[in-house]
Amino acid sequence: MKNALKVLALVAMTAAPALGQSLVGHINVDSLLVEMPDYKKVMESLQAEQAKFEAEAKEMQAELEKGAQTLQANAGTWTELRQRQEQQRLQEMYNNIQEYMQSAQQELQGKEIELITPVLEKLQNAIDAVAAEKNVAYVLDASQSKGMVIYSKGGLNLMSAVKVKLGM
Repeated sequence: MKNALKVLALVAMTAAPALGQSLVGHINVDSLLVEMPDYKKVMESLQAEQAKFEAEAKEMQAELEKGAQTLQANAGTWTELRQRQEQQRLQEMYNNIQEYMQSAQQELQGKEIELITPVLEKLQNAIDAVAAEKNVAYVLDASQSKGMVIYSKGGLNLMSAVKVKLGM
């Protein structure tokens, strides 16, 4: 009798997925993303681009400071009109630096979207493929930053299978 119950329980467990019970998988997308070589290349490229912008801004700032020092050094010898014109020129330089910084930030954000989109698509395609291979109906993002999964003892962890799919 005990054997019959064990067999019945085993059959019920193996037949449940076939009867339409959906499997749930989970993956820590944030953790996997930062491990991807493609993502690391994107971040290096963005950091190099940001360094260029920062160097140019620093150069512009040095020019502004030099002008301010010149104004201060010549304050006693320049006429009021000349001093106002120089202050106006320095204010314009300052405004140009601010505009440059905002434009640089926008350009970096655009570049990030342009470069990261193919990486995210590659990751999503790998997750989709692994979920299909493992007959998983739902995949939850277990990244802490997302707060989607607060308990992950059950379900199917797809991390290693997706890494294989990505060639990592």
